[in-house]
Amino acid sequence: MPVPSFVLALILVISATPLGWAAEPAGAPVVLQLQLPPSTSPEAVKGLIADLAAKGTLRVMQSTEPLGAATQPTITAANRTAQVWEGSKRAVQALPALRQAPQIWIEKVAAGGGGPGVAFGFWMVALAGLMVAAPIGMAFRTLADRQTRVTERGPPPRWRIAIIWFLAAIASLAVFGLVFLGVLLWASRGVPILKESADQLVWFALKWRLLITVLLIVVSPRRADLGLLAIDDADARLCFRWVAVYLAVSPLYSFLIWLVERLGFGYDAVVGAALVLGLAITAYKVVMFWAIRRPIARALLAATGRAPGPIRRLVAASWHWFFIALAIGVFLTASVEFSLGKGASSVLSAASATTGIVVALAVLGQVSHNMIARLFLAEAAEVRLTLRRERLRRALHRLSDALLCILGGAWLAETWGVDLVEPAPGSLAQLFARPVLEAAITVVAAWVLWTAIGAIIDEKMPRAVSPGEADQAVPGSASRLRTLLPLLRHAVLILIVVAGTIAALERLGFNIGPLLAGLGVFGIAIGFGAQTLVRDVISGVFFLLEDAFRVGEYIQSGNYKGTVEGFSIRSVRLRHHRGPVYTVPFGLLGAIQNQSRDWVIDKITVGISYDSDLEKARKLIKQIGLDLQKDPEFAPLILQPLKMQGVENLGDYAVQIRAKMMTVPGEQFAIRRTAYAMIKKAFDENGIKFAFPTVQVAGEGEAATAAVAHRTLELTQPPAAA
Repeated sequence: MPVPSFVLALILVISATPLGWAAEPAGAPVVLQLQLPPSTSPEAVKGLIADLAAKGTLRVMQSTEPLGAATQPTITAANRTAQVWEGSKRAVQALPALRQAPQIWIEKVAAGGGGPGVAFGFWMVALAGLMVAAPIGMAFRTLADRQTRVTERGPPPRWRIAIIWFLAAIASLAVFGLVFLGVLLWASRGVPILKESADQLVWFALKWRLLITVLLIVVSPRRADLGLLAIDDADARLCFRWVAVYLAVSPLYSFLIWLVERLGFGYDAVVGAALVLGLAITAYKVVMFWAIRRPIARALLAATGRAPGPIRRLVAASWHWFFIALAIGVFLTASVEFSLGKGASSVLSAASATTGIVVALAVLGQVSHNMIARLFLAEAAEVRLTLRRERLRRALHRLSDALLCILGGAWLAETWGVDLVEPAPGSLAQLFARPVLEAAITVVAAWVLWTAIGAIIDEKMPRAVSPGEADQAVPGSASRLRTLLPLLRHAVLILIVVAGTIAALERLGFNIGPLLAGLGVFGIAIGFGAQTLVRDVISGVFFLLEDAFRVGEYIQSGNYKGTVEGFSIRSVRLRHHRGPVYTVPFGLLGAIQNQSRDWVIDKITVGISYDSDLEKARKLIKQIGLDLQKDPEFAPLILQPLKMQGVENLGDYAVQIRAKMMTVPGEQFAIRRTAYAMIKKAFDENGIKFAFPTVQVAGEGEAATAAVAHRTLELTQPPAAA
């Protein structure tokens, strides 16, 4: 070992030797705890450990468990309940001490150099200043209202109205805050507790006026055209009266608790005051939600200007129950936090902010829906553009709702002191809140991806054929897209759902390895146990890859025939031309006859008498084919005109002539019926007779002819009734 290392080890050993070493009994182990300087290199440390080990020194591993960890009591629900009960009981028992608050206030003011008159006058000035707040705000709102009234040139732009009202609100808050602060500082006369109370009162008053301003912007009881909610004037005034009282009491609640703490009362007295005031405010909130339930329900139903769906009706009918339960839950949670010894200020701010956050999120959601609806008010000229705008509107609605939910969850977590960015190891935030937030973000990301892909697929989807256009031909590419895109949509949806679910479960802390292995085994079992299903699925894949048929085409396979109406993953749905619907698995189709591809040749057979002029009949049929091709109704459907091929057969009583034409598939039936009618009319006008069976009777003399005729009548007439 190098000399410097040995010298360093010797110095460390000597310096680490305790003074009472010589007093240790013989054979007792000596424990050395060495503290090396930060500049010591790793090689020097390794060399020191090796030297000590060579001299018989044993290395002792120090436990990293904190002191007292083994003696900490186990936290159970019963222990927590007992702790909450004891804390609440102590808080209630400490309430009588609050009766000394006025005397303690006067003593605090006197200790700072003031007298009882100064202590009492401060509150009179504060009360007068708070009463002036409403007239100041009303004056600025009146000025803003005059600048935004409808004139002869029409209403001003909404952005101009918003800027004017925003500037008026800021100006009113600034003027009120400066005046109120100046008056309170004058009334405090340099007394420390009065100056601190003045600061707290100014912040309380500014918070109160800011909340009132926001409430006026949301409901706008005097200007219905400026409100963010679709609510009439009467409902707006009712909501404003109830909510304004709560917005005034809520900041006052925090100020009173601060004042109790500042006067020097103990923690139990502070908790008791918080519980009593919180119970009173919670009772008022319950009554308030019940009183405004119908106006808010009407606003929710009329929010988007469209017919409300079942979900919106359910929300409108039960929103107040949710907020009543939320108010009670916030009070109980704050009571538990108080009883467990949490700080009063943090608990009060979190409790008062929770309901406000939920209400703010609800208002923001409604405002975002209204703004999105206003963006899509104009009707598009084209049907495709209208559908595109409707899809975008729905996607924006859902995206805004999802983002607001995530924002609300993170906001509430931060309000209650749950760190979602860097949670402490083993904390509730790390074990529950953070994984839930990450899983929610994963689900929203998957939904956004599905919305984008679904919008692209819908954009490429051919327009649906209306009942009046059922007889029009659909291009081959459009028909193929209409066949494959729904299947692609379902496949992409399944893929995104499976991938999003697995990713969300992984974020929640689940071990997805066994899940994937189990799914693989399950897939193999299905493959062996459902061979018919696998055959149907694979047959369908190859049918679609080979473009054997498409939606809207008429096919025949064995005893099954009809128009293809749709697909599933294992079967095809056929509509027979007489109405019945066949659902045929792909594995049963076999060979397919597609009668709707490209073109079809239709042949017509007509029987004429032997004495008819064949050349004249040929010319007439050719002219009929040309007339059909000139008809605007049939021109796009005829690929080759009708023409006579010649004599097909010489029958017993007729000469069979055949004609043919090439048409668009499925349209030959209407053209054939029209061609038959035109042939009948043309042949009659030109002396060409249609052949029909005849019977010739021969005999000797008139008696034989009469007997045959009489017998024929007997055979053709029905027998007489007995």
